[in-house]
Amino acid sequence: MRAKLGYKDKLVEIAGSEVLVFDGKLYTAPLEEVVRYYLHGSAVLPPAVREVSNDVVRFLLRTGDLETFVQSRIQYGESLSD
Repeated sequence: MRAKLGYKDKLVEIAGSEVLVFDGKLYTAPLEEVVRYYLHGSAVLPPAVREVSNDVVRFLLRTGDLETFVQSRIQYGESLSD
């Protein structure tokens, strides 16, 4: 999956299993960590990525991609809650 979210002051892109945020500097984080931060409030993320985590998860929910992402983790025995 590849998607761009629109902001006035930064660029946000979901590219495969990674979230990229350009806010003067480029910040990256695994999509799994962004979802974990949204669900549990704890993950090692740059502040710029934390700021957009709600929007990223809302986008995934709206498109149905979050369900696919979670199902693939369950299917392969990976856990979103460590």
